[in-house]
Amino acid sequence: MNAIKKHFDNQAIGLLPLLLFMLLDNFFSYLFSFIIGVAFCFANLILFHILKKDKIYQFLLLPASATLVFYSVFLCLRIEPVLYIYSPLITEVLLVVVLAIIGFARRSILLKIRTSPHPNYERTMMRTTINEFFFVAQLVQNAFTLHLFAILIYSILPIEMKNLRFERFLYRELGIIIGLSIILYEQIRIVMMRGSLRKEMWLPVLNEKGKVVGCIARSVSRSLPKKYYHPIVRIAVIYDGMLYLIKRNGDSFVSPGKYDYPLSKYVLFHHGIENTAREMVNFINGKNPSTPRLLIRYTFENDKVKHLVSLFVINIRSEEEMNEIKQSRGKLWTTKQIEENLNSGIFSEYFNEEFAYLQNTVLLAENYCQQNCQPSTVP
Repeated sequence: MNAIKKHFDNQAIGLLPLLLFMLLDNFFSYLFSFIIGVAFCFANLILFHILKKDKIYQFLLLPASATLVFYSVFLCLRIEPVLYIYSPLITEVLLVVVLAIIGFARRSILLKIRTSPHPNYERTMMRTTINEFFFVAQLVQNAFTLHLFAILIYSILPIEMKNLRFERFLYRELGIIIGLSIILYEQIRIVMMRGSLRKEMWLPVLNEKGKVVGCIARSVSRSLPKKYYHPIVRIAVIYDGMLYLIKRNGDSFVSPGKYDYPLSKYVLFHHGIENTAREMVNFINGKNPSTPRLLIRYTFENDKVKHLVSLFVINIRSEEEMNEIKQSRGKLWTTKQIEENLNSGIFSEYFNEEFAYLQNTVLLAENYCQQNCQPSTVP
């Protein structure tokens, strides 16, 4: 079942009932071919209903089914000679017409999804699938329209320029080749997309209570500012009663080029907050590496992002550990230095919100310990 689900991501698979009908029409009667095509279509629609429960949609099956329904009208008209010769062409014409009608409804369908009461992540997933369907549908419509146009040009050529073998290929076989080529092209494109998506950073989407309700690619989330709520981990580094801060990269999404903690990271989908914090300090190679301690959890929000921030703190006790963290663009700051520059715009937005809490908790305790907890000397 998992293999079937994987291949059903290819929207062009929905063409298979029509291609089967067009192929069988070369060897059997159009009526028998139609019955087999319809039976195969019904089997695929049942599978479509099953996969829909897992949020996998094969929308191209719907216009393929509509095409077979319209073809059945021609059966009722009893135009046997026409159907015997031109069944594949009639199928292609009906498919192009159905796809053209559906194309006009694209804006209305997307608007309905956008205004639906479903959660944001569900609407985004459905909108992505619908856009993929319309992309493939447009590709199919254009390819078969060109094929029909080529047949039209061939039909008006002088009789001496026509060839019976080429005519059979053009009328009966080229349409099948076009359909299979579209399926193959779409499968290759999906494989290439999956390769690029493996490199994408997938972030959990939180509801207002901080519970994970889905996931989304970071690039997509950033293109929709403040629409999704994500967890991040930040770790304050304290050494000798001072905070170690570095300048954020110039391409940082929030507060580029501002001073901030050296350790900050998104929590990835299926990763825990505490595990993420531990992984962030695993590079410290001291004999007794510091364990990050959760200090506070709060919601940070500006015009770009909405984050559930888990602020951890580590106390570095040895110069060896500190050397593992030090970077060329970082330096140690005393509490007094930070207070003097707090409103000058050199610190990140996160840090501006967190410093008061840091100052009145761990920094206060650290300074007190330094002043009053020095080991006594025995004469």
